[in-house]
Amino acid sequence: YWDERYPRLVTKKYLKENYEPGKSKLKVIGDISCDIEGGVECTLRATEPDEPVYVYNPQKEEITMGYKGDGVVVLAVDILPSEVPRDASIYFSHILKGFVPDIVNASYPPGFENCTLPPVLKRAVIVYKGELTPDYRYLEKYL
Repeated sequence: YWDERYPRLVTKKYLKENYEPGKSKLKVIGDISCDIEGGVECTLRATEPDEPVYVYNPQKEEITMGYKGDGVVVLAVDILPSEVPRDASIYFSHILKGFVPDIVNASYPPGFENCTLPPVLKRAVIVYKGELTPDYRYLEKYL
């Protein structure tokens, strides 16, 4: 959240005065706040994960979608925080898929010590048959 009580980190004026095509050191801005014309004043719109950047031309004060053109590339994906869990979930599901046969073929008798899951999966089990497993009993004080 940005409003006029707060300073701007990057202004349009600064970019206009300091940007020279091919010579500027500032090439990319990742605006994770995505406040339109806020702390990063050249954030003129939010972008999407499938089209995450645009080029802001300081002289014309215009944007061109993509990363080619005269100006500063701006990444302003306002839902970026939700993309990280999505990527992590996809990765985790690919890894977990390899363990499905072990999960299906394991036996689950009373007593966690008797469970035949592979050790790597056993270490990940927090609750077994309604009881905290030995590695996670410390959680009892928080329940």
